[in-house]
Amino acid sequence: MRVFVTGGSGFIGSHLVNELKNENEVVILLRDIPSFLGPWGRWVSESLQGCTIVLGDILNSRLLRRVLAEYQVQHVYHMAAQAIVSTALKDPFGTFQTNVLGTVNILETCRQVEVDQVLVMSTDKVYGNRMDAVKTDPLVSAGIYETSKCCQDLVAQAFQNSYDMNIVIPRACNCYGFDLAPRIVSNTIRACLRGESPIIFEEEKTLRQYIYVDDLCTALIHLMRHTPYRGIYNIATPDILNQEQVVKTILKLFPDLKPKYVKREAPKEIHSQSMVCSDFGWKPRYSFGEGIKATIEVFKRYGY
Repeated sequence: MRVFVTGGSGFIGSHLVNELKNENEVVILLRDIPSFLGPWGRWVSESLQGCTIVLGDILNSRLLRRVLAEYQVQHVYHMAAQAIVSTALKDPFGTFQTNVLGTVNILETCRQVEVDQVLVMSTDKVYGNRMDAVKTDPLVSAGIYETSKCCQDLVAQAFQNSYDMNIVIPRACNCYGFDLAPRIVSNTIRACLRGESPIIFEEEKTLRQYIYVDDLCTALIHLMRHTPYRGIYNIATPDILNQEQVVKTILKLFPDLKPKYVKREAPKEIHSQSMVCSDFGWKPRYSFGEGIKATIEVFKRYGY
């Protein structure tokens, strides 16, 4: 299979490419040349090894048409996005440009070149503050990032409905794994590996649902390999935890460390969120504890 991936040097994208390249010819679109130094650079370098890399932006229609046609791409995994909430708040224009107009450009080019199947990566954040969300629940506008993903999700639905395109729209819960971005799992693991006390924010009981990155990648590939699958799918696990539970689960593997409790202003974010996983013949392999153990091993291998 000839596969095209946007956002291949990002967190989920790099893990996805690392899996896809075992059985496919993979072409990756990168906006920036990544640094191959340091822990993340070494990981990205290994993940992209053996793939064809094209430098360019998802807003460049001419480039996209050339790449999809020249490499005779059959499947597109659109993973590129502005995914850090704090960055989205600082740059709302750039966030909507990338997440919404970038998706329009990808889908229109895929339509023109007649790509067989496209995956547009969505998120549980489109449901807002809701537990046990199902795919028929309405989308909710919240912050900048969340609203941009709602728009992206609706764009993908519109292209499928208007042009009868084969588009998969996975809405995934919170993904964790080897990642150096400032997220709770990676921050906590790095602190523990340095011998530091990880932080628990007092009186914060926000709930999130978690999936290990390898499980998410297998779910995405499963959806794209089975052509009857199109439209919206919730990808979720039974692991629903607050931030204190996340930190304490990690600390079980570092028995000599204790958490540090601190107070902060309540963040402007969704309070509690979970989804009901869609039935599409897939089940997660990793529990939260097993995924944390696997994540720590990768951090030890690549550095932190």
